[in-house]
Amino acid sequence: MSRQTYRQYILDGIEGLPSDALAEVMDFIFFVRKRLQQTSTFEEELNQLLRTELKQLSRNEEIHLEKEFENFDKLYPRE
Repeated sequence: MSRQTYRQYILDGIEGLPSDALAEVMDFIFFVRKRLQQTSTFEEELNQLLRTELKQLSRNEEIHLEKEFENFDKLYPRE
């Protein structure tokens, strides 16, 4: 099978998967790349990915807190 055929099967296979399943696929990809590539390249990519995920996590928490405390002053007015 050609590289392009594998690529298309992979893209078709992940279509419609939920985020948690995509995260598992991504973990597996990093595992395979780690075996095949230099460790430093893998670590750089992983560090970049982790930084991106942490930024998103922080933003998600910020959004959650904004929703949690939406209308707080109206719901709990200071006397």
